[in-house]
Order: sequence, then C-alpha cells, then structure tokens
Amino acid sequence: MRIIVNKTAGNGAGERVLAQTARLLEHRKIPYEIRATKGPGDAKRLADEALREGADEIVCIGGDGTISETVNGLAGRPALILFVPCGTGNDFVRMLKLPKDPLEALKLQLDGEEKRIDVGRVNDRYFLNISGAGFDTEVLRQAERFKRFGKGLIPYLFGLFAALKSFVPLKIEMRANGRTVRRTVTIFSVGNGRYLGGGMKAVPNARINDGLFDVILADRVGKLGILKFLSKYISGKHTSLPIIHEFRCRELTVHCPGMTVDIDGELAAMDTVHYEVLPGVLICRFPVRAHTP
Repeated sequence: MRIIVNKTAGNGAGERVLAQTARLLEHRKIPYEIRATKGPGDAKRLADEALREGADEIVCIGGDGTISETVNGLAGRPALILFVPCGTGNDFVRMLKLPKDPLEALKLQLDGEEKRIDVGRVNDRYFLNISGAGFDTEVLRQAERFKRFGKGLIPYLFGLFAALKSFVPLKIEMRANGRTVRRTVTIFSVGNGRYLGGGMKAVPNARINDGLFDVILADRVGKLGILKFLSKYISGKHTSLPIIHEFRCRELTVHCPGMTVDIDGELAAMDTVHYEVLPGVLICRFPVRAHTP
C-alpha cells in the first residue's frame, strides 16, 4: 500500500491524519510506504511512480486538490484508491457516502466493497468530480482569497459576493450528442460527481458509475437573477428553474475564447475544451451496503 499525503491539507490537518492512518494500518498489520508532497504537481508524480513500482493500493490523504493531482498521475490507468479526506471542501468524497471524520472514512473503506467508478478527461487532464466555467468558476477564483477564514462553505460564500462584482457571462459554442448550440450562459457544468464549493449540489443528478456526464447550462441572467439561482443552487433545486438546460452525454466540446475552466477546483485558461468519460477505470471501496450515487 502506498500513501500519498499532503501534510499541509486542511491548514495542517494532513500531518495529524497521517499519524492516525499509520497507527491504524499498523494495528491491522497492513504494510505501507509513505510519500509526502512538497509542492504543486507532486501528488501527480507520486501516483505515477506508485503504479510504475507496482503498488496495489493508493491511499490519498488530503483535500480535493490532492485527489485531483493523484487521479491525474494515474492518467486513466486502472487503479484502486482509498480517500482520507482532510481538505477545505472535501467535495468528491461525498459521492462515496463516507463520514466527515478522516479515520472513520478510511476504516469503512478498508472493510468496504470494491466498485468501479468513472473518470472524466478534459483535453489532456483528468477529473473525478466537476468541470466547467462561468459564475461558479469565478466564485472559486475569488474564494481562494478567503480560505484562511475557515473551511467548507465559508470561503465560498465570501467568494460569491466578490464574484458578483466581477463576473461577465460566457458566449459559448457547444457540441454534444450530434448537435451544436451557441448561447450566452451564466454557467456550464460537466458533472461526473455532484458537489462543488464545500457541499453545493451543482450537478444534482450526476452518477459516478453510469458512463455518462450530466451537463447543466444556465442561461444569462442579471445579478438579481444570479442570486435567485444561487438560492436554489446550494441545495440542488436550481434544475427546476426555466433558465436551466440539462442533458447527458459521453463526450462534448465547448469553445469560448478567454474562458477560465474549473477542473476539480483547479483553474486553467482554455479557449476550447473537449470532455470524454472513461467508464469504470478507477476502483474504490464503498461502505458495505452503501448505494452508489
């Protein structure tokens, strides 16, 4: 078993959780090796290294960013991965029906049922959860400034009000399921998972094992319209609004010069993005009798 840990995740919680994880594995007589990240890109390199060296399981200790890097290191290759969440948002692991306590989450996975889940690819990068662009991406960009104030929804709420001042709607061209549409949008979201920004149900009907993306488009609205939209967005009830268009697909292409794209919480400038589902390439362990979302 290979442990990849971001000791600075969750304002330093990663180091404490690593010690707890080590004690648990030693108690269960499970052999392990530890590899700690020291900077951006390290988890990706360490995950690739683990596969090349024949590791049969990877334990990822960190937040959504560490998970995303680890998945990119796997690069679509089949692998078994366990998640020990100790970051700010911990959005993807909500799909696995795991408790918030990192050690309890690991215990349930060690005793859990193996199931395969999908991975998304956008251009030459991989994601587990959600990718897209628009107002929610601007919120994420602004939220980085406020993470020192707390975990979960707190930095994202601050980021929301900052984003209201700076956001410009996107003029996109999207091709999916044999059709091309052009429209101005507040948001487009491509979901393998459901949650964003510390628990907001951005793509509420997405499933991680159906071989499909759930895609949501929100038409252009003013600032008051955005606030009305967001009042439902947190709970996932925004899909009932008339400005929302929702569909499923295996792949799609979006073109919008100058857009900033969110890929599992990491932001990148891209003019054109091509999305593709890689069905069942990642092996996880779910709590026994847990329903796969």
